[in-house]
This record gives sequence, C-alpha cells and structure tokens, in this order.
Amino acid sequence: LLIATIAFLIVLRLKNKKQEATNGNGEYVENNLQSNKVANDKLVIVEDATENELKKILQDFCNSYNKKSNQAIPLLTKLTDNKFAITFPYDIKFEIYCFFINYLNYPMGFDKHFRTIGWVTTKANDAWTTEKSINKNVMLYVSDFDDEYDNVYLTTSDNIGYKLGFAMGEEKKLLNYPEKHYEKPPINIHELNNERSIEFK
Repeated sequence: LLIATIAFLIVLRLKNKKQEATNGNGEYVENNLQSNKVANDKLVIVEDATENELKKILQDFCNSYNKKSNQAIPLLTKLTDNKFAITFPYDIKFEIYCFFINYLNYPMGFDKHFRTIGWVTTKANDAWTTEKSINKNVMLYVSDFDDEYDNVYLTTSDNIGYKLGFAMGEEKKLLNYPEKHYEKPPINIHELNNERSIEFK
C-alpha cells in the first residue's frame, strides 16, 4: 500500500508539472522568461485604440510568439479611454520588442493604423545596436512614411537615428538625421497603477 501511494503521488506530481509546462492547446512550452519579475524600463504607448482592440492584438501577438517559449508577457494598463501603456514585467528581448512595436502598428485582422511609440535603455548585448546607440535611452517608432511594413526606426536621446530592418542586411542603417527627434517618455512606468492591468501570455 505504501509503495502504491508513493507511486500515485509521483505520477500526480509529474502530471501537474506537465500541465504547468503546456499551453492551452496541450502543447509543450519551454519558458524562456524568468518566473520572477525583471526590472526594466521598456514602455510602449498606444493611442487612438480601444481596450478591446488592444486585447485582441496583444493576445494574437502572444499566440504567435509564445508557441514554443514565452518570449513576450505584456502588461496592458489603461491611461484614458483611447490611450494605453504596455510594459513587460518579465522583460523581453530587444528584437522581440521591436517586432512588437511594428506589429502594434500593423496588426493582423485590422484595416487601421495604431500610433505606437516605445522607449527603452539599450544594452550591449541587444540585437541591432551599435557603438552610437548602446547604453542610451532610445525611442522606437514606425515611420509616418513607411511603405515596407517590416522595420522600426530608432532615435537615441542625443538624436542619432537608425532604421532597424527585419530583413537580412537591413538590420541597422544609420540615418543622416532621425525622422523623429527624441522625446522623453510621457509617464514613469514605476508610477503606473497596475491594479487593473491585464497580463497576456
């Protein structure tokens, strides 16, 4: 009886671990993000959108990028009826962050453009950074004149501009001047009231 009980508990424990490591479709998920929150200053502000629109957009992005591992766990916070802040309590890789900003501008299933701007302090190991953009506060956005749909633009706090293309060979093009001058984030992410924020996976 004792052996049977121990065997039952082991099977139950393994079953629970398997459930914890699978997504809603029963597919195995290797969690790339830490289970503990990671301090970072990545912020995205989206305007002229509704809460329901952003809920769908964020969930669609997560469904796409988190199939094999949790690469993005955004937290949506409502600022006004049509203005929202998105943060990343568990952090997010810089390149996925860039994809995220581009996707918010051109989400699948929508025929409208969402004004989106991101802010972050770059690090030495971030993709697509150079000696002119490392360890600087930067602003990320999609060009008002964009007709390629697969890049974002970066402006450093000292107004050095880059075009970050997602195609091979287009990853970091230094511009003669930035399309948009750097502006400081409109809010401090540490002052956000997250009580009614929504987390997506």
